[in-house]
Amino acid sequence: MISKLIKQLVQLRNAIIYNKWDFLAKFNHSLFKVNSEAQFVVSIASYPKRAHLLPAVFEALNTQKVVPQKWILVLSEEEWPALILPSYLNKLVKRGIEIVWVQQNTFAVKKLVPVIEKYPDLGIITLDDDIIYHKNLIQGILKQKSQNPKAIIGYVGKVMVKKESQLHMYYREKNAANSKTPSNQVYLIGWGGIYYPPYSLHEKVLNMKEINRIVPGRGSDIWFWAAAIANGTSQLCIGLPVDYNLGIAIPQNNQTKPKDRPKTDVLLDRFQMTIDYFGIREKLLANLPNQD
Repeated sequence: MISKLIKQLVQLRNAIIYNKWDFLAKFNHSLFKVNSEAQFVVSIASYPKRAHLLPAVFEALNTQKVVPQKWILVLSEEEWPALILPSYLNKLVKRGIEIVWVQQNTFAVKKLVPVIEKYPDLGIITLDDDIIYHKNLIQGILKQKSQNPKAIIGYVGKVMVKKESQLHMYYREKNAANSKTPSNQVYLIGWGGIYYPPYSLHEKVLNMKEINRIVPGRGSDIWFWAAAIANGTSQLCIGLPVDYNLGIAIPQNNQTKPKDRPKTDVLLDRFQMTIDYFGIREKLLANLPNQD
């Protein structure tokens, strides 16, 4: 009973926070803050049923203590007939949001793959389209970047292990990853924001034919994690801040929930296929610790 009440109160709080930023976005017409000298961009991907959340998401991001060279929104042409956008998205464009249009890519990987192709020499921070992020998020990532310039960096992650020399998506330690977790065990989770340095992922990450075959929907975390390992790039998990909420999840309904919600066995298959596609099975077996 108490846990149910707490959950309802959290949802109410989250709804109030979202509504505040949505309200502010309706009246704000100024350009989004950018830094032309910044060596990174921020990318968010979305789709029609969730796009109405974006004004609030970007309005909150405009308060970041450190801002990127560009704010990017990735949309699929197939989902927007004649590329006609609602007024609230056109307003974002007028305020400086750059839209990157993709074809035949309605999948979660679109938040990164087309941006790598367009801006290969810039770092990219990927964020989700249903989170109100704290103003310290980017600053925290860049602080770690100054100490680990070639590492992929995120706030949220799991600690991967193997069992009886077998690999499995859910063979993980109970506790979440943190800054002390060895790089070879870090599996970053996208909702908390992830920074990808230029050329940090194996070039096979861009193969749309294989994306369609292996991760046609959910599975972007798997795909990018494997591409980093294949490229020999270290991965660092900062861990969630203790003195503030990194991100407030916007309350979901049946309309805004992810389009692709595969069953567990489908995700497990995608995990195994991704490992084999990037050719990292032997590397993982050699580097991951065994857990009884």
